[in-house]
Amino acid sequence: MSDLKERVSYLQGLVEGLEISEATKEGKAIKVIAEVLKEMAQAIEELTESQDDLQDYVDSLDEDLADLEEEVYGSDFVEVRCPNCGELIEVEASVLDDEDTDIVCPECGETFSCDDVEWPDDEDEDDEEDEDDECCCCEDESKE
Repeated sequence: MSDLKERVSYLQGLVEGLEISEATKEGKAIKVIAEVLKEMAQAIEELTESQDDLQDYVDSLDEDLADLEEEVYGSDFVEVRCPNCGELIEVEASVLDDEDTDIVCPECGETFSCDDVEWPDDEDEDDEEDEDDECCCCEDESKE
């Protein structure tokens, strides 16, 4: 943002360096344009600062809300990835018990069932179990 202000200041310096007379129509127009650009750059900088402050505030509220949701609802929710858009969404755990229940993704609006959900955690656990099984087998063979 400071780059924009610097560029506008540079432009104003160029306009002043040209020593354009305000007596001409063109001179008046160029000086007014330079002043308007300066005001616009200042307004944009103020808006950017305000937006950054608001974003920080929204992030803080989001964190507080997440803490409150966890306290109120506990861990009765499970994160699943939408098979249509890939967005992570939280679903009540009891919904996943019923295979006939359709889940609507709040991001893309598509429906899917729990059968459509890929469970990466389960695959990781299966891999760990396989590794554990291999270790047990290896240990059993080494004992013999």
